[in-house]
Amino acid sequence: MTGDVKIDSHHSKRPPPIALGINVEKPNFPQYAVYSKRLESFEAWPEYIPVDKIDLVDAGLVYTGVGDSVRCYFCGGGLRNWEYGVVPMEEHAKWYPKCPHILLVKGQAYTERLSRGEKPEIDGSSGNVYLDTSAKTNLIDSIAAQSCIEIGYTDHMVQKAIDIYTNKYGKNDFKGKDLCEILFELEENPEAIDTYKEDQSQIAQVDSDTLNEDIEPLETLVEENQRLKENQMCKICLDSRADIIFLPCGHMVSCPQCAPALTKCPVCRKTVNGHIKAFFATTSIS
Repeated sequence: MTGDVKIDSHHSKRPPPIALGINVEKPNFPQYAVYSKRLESFEAWPEYIPVDKIDLVDAGLVYTGVGDSVRCYFCGGGLRNWEYGVVPMEEHAKWYPKCPHILLVKGQAYTERLSRGEKPEIDGSSGNVYLDTSAKTNLIDSIAAQSCIEIGYTDHMVQKAIDIYTNKYGKNDFKGKDLCEILFELEENPEAIDTYKEDQSQIAQVDSDTLNEDIEPLETLVEENQRLKENQMCKICLDSRADIIFLPCGHMVSCPQCAPALTKCPVCRKTVNGHIKAFFATTSIS
C-alpha cells in the first residue's frame, strides 16, 4: 500500500545558490586564481593592443599567448579583438554575466546594469563600493566626522570643520586627523578662519576645558584609525578591502581577487565550500 505524498511547490523550487549571491563553484584554471600568476601570463602581451594588462588581470583574464586572445581563469570564457576605450571588466560581464569572478568582484547589480544597457557607476578604490556622483553625501555621517563627534565635539563644530576643509581644498576626502586639526585650531583661535566670523560667538560658547579632558591625544586617534583600516584590509594582499565571506565558517579575511585561490580559511583552517560578497553601507539611511 502506498500513500500520496503532497509536495509544497513553494518550497520545492528553491533558487540556486548563485541566485542568492553565493558562489560554490571552483575555478576552471585554479593555477591562475592567484593575481600574480595571471599577471605573469601577460609578459608577452603585445604593446600595440590598446588595453592595459592590469585591467585585464583585475577582470580575471589570462593571456593565452595568441594574438590578443584572453581567457577567464574562473569561468573559462574567452575574449579577443580588443578595441580602444573598451573596459575589460565590463566586456567580461557582458559576455559572461554568470561568471563567479565578476559576481565576487562587482556583484549582481553590476551585471544587471550592463544587461539593461546602463553604464555602471564608478566604483571606489576597493572595487566594490559604488559611488553615485549625482547624490549628495551627508558628510556629517562619514566615519571621519563621527570619530570626532565620539570624542566630544558637537555636531555643529564638526560640520563647521567639514565646511572649512571642503572650501579650502575643494574636495571631501577628509580624514579624522584633518577635521581634528581644524577643530583644535578653532578652539585655540576662533578668529583664525575669517570666512566663519559670524559663528565665532557660537564657537566661543563651547566649554573647551571640558572637551580637552575627554579628547584623546591626536596620536592616539590616528593610531586607532589606522588599526581600524588594517582590520578591514585583505589579510592576503594587504591592499584591498576584505569583503568576501567564506562558507560555511563565515570568516571575512580576503578580497575578491585573493579569495578564489584559498581552499582553506586562513583563520580556522576549515575547507571553503563557497563564497558570498559583503557590501558595506557608505551612506546613512534616512
